[in-house]
Amino acid sequence: MNYNLIFNRLSALLAFVIPISIAGYNLVLGLLLITWILEKNWKHKWEMIKAQPLFKIMFLYFIFASISLVWTENLSDGLRYLKQYYIFLFLPIFYTSIDRSKIPQFFSAFLAAMIISEIFSYLIFFDLMPFKLKDSWNAGDPTPFMMHSIYSIFLVFAIFLMLTRLATEERTPKQTFLYSFFILTMTINLFINSGRTGQFSLLLALMVFIYLHFQLHWFKTIVVGMIISSTIFLIAYMVSPNFNKRTLETFNSLQHTVQEKEALNDSTGLRFMMWQVASDIIIKNPLIGVGVGDERDSYHHTLLYELPNLHSHIHGFTDLHNTYLKIFVSTGIIGLSLFLMIFFTLYKQLDSSAELHTVGAIMVSLMLQYMFIGNLPASYLTILFIFIMSLALKPTEEHYFSHSSVKSSS
Repeated sequence: MNYNLIFNRLSALLAFVIPISIAGYNLVLGLLLITWILEKNWKHKWEMIKAQPLFKIMFLYFIFASISLVWTENLSDGLRYLKQYYIFLFLPIFYTSIDRSKIPQFFSAFLAAMIISEIFSYLIFFDLMPFKLKDSWNAGDPTPFMMHSIYSIFLVFAIFLMLTRLATEERTPKQTFLYSFFILTMTINLFINSGRTGQFSLLLALMVFIYLHFQLHWFKTIVVGMIISSTIFLIAYMVSPNFNKRTLETFNSLQHTVQEKEALNDSTGLRFMMWQVASDIIIKNPLIGVGVGDERDSYHHTLLYELPNLHSHIHGFTDLHNTYLKIFVSTGIIGLSLFLMIFFTLYKQLDSSAELHTVGAIMVSLMLQYMFIGNLPASYLTILFIFIMSLALKPTEEHYFSHSSVKSSS
């Protein structure tokens, strides 16, 4: 039985399921793990893993995070948090068994699922859905299968995946029209949703795409990116009630914080307060942090005894809603440095082909931005990130499978 063929067919199914169903992708991940084990070929896989510098840095970070359990006062929470990193085991699993000639098929499967998700979103927005799977479905927040901040990042990635494929592969007029049409509709969909994260992600991804594809100087990249994004944002501000409302809320919150030296009790202001709490903890434990698992207890202790004026505003939040702050608080500057080194190494190890390098760089950029407002690895975005990175990483030449070149698909 050809287990590698089964593995890659399951990988295509995973690419389709990720944007649609958490239960679905968990089931497929389980089948992929079983297939990878049955595939064997351990020597070849181990050689691939040893030759990839990224896995060494990831291992060092996980070891240091595990060592920090020694000085944590909440061992059970620490162990529970470290167990969430099991998902990253799928990065070497995919990396060692993916047939790289099938990558275009994986991308197409993902885009097909995103188009389905987008159709659902428009039906919800225009109140045309004949049924309701979730009580949360409403025109004010038309995100069908995930929370709006994550859905908006999925949309941005899909937009630039299509844009990259148009820019790096030859397409028929029909394919070019379809890609252009869905790039437009997904961009519109991005602005009718209530999340601000995706709109900032659009600007970031645009900068990365312009810089890599057109090889512009960084200053020209910023200027061109700002002109294009400003035009898009201005149109969205005038025609999208959700974007208009959220933009005004953010501006008013920032203005109040600057003028009154005090954050408002809204989503933007609450994040300023969390940064203040985290800063207080970090100043006291800068080098090695409070230990993995103890960050929540330190967070609540600081609110009660160090910053009681903030307690009534953010005591209901159980964590810092920021991956960088969480890691800095729990493992100090050493842990944060190792964590950031993972992403630096990841970028340096991206495939040299124009398509995979651009797609990988955009995915890295989106994840780096998302971690300012969300927690890794406890995020719906994590599995997409791991899957795309396994495709975008460059294997050493001698470790390519028989079909090593990425071919264009119709």
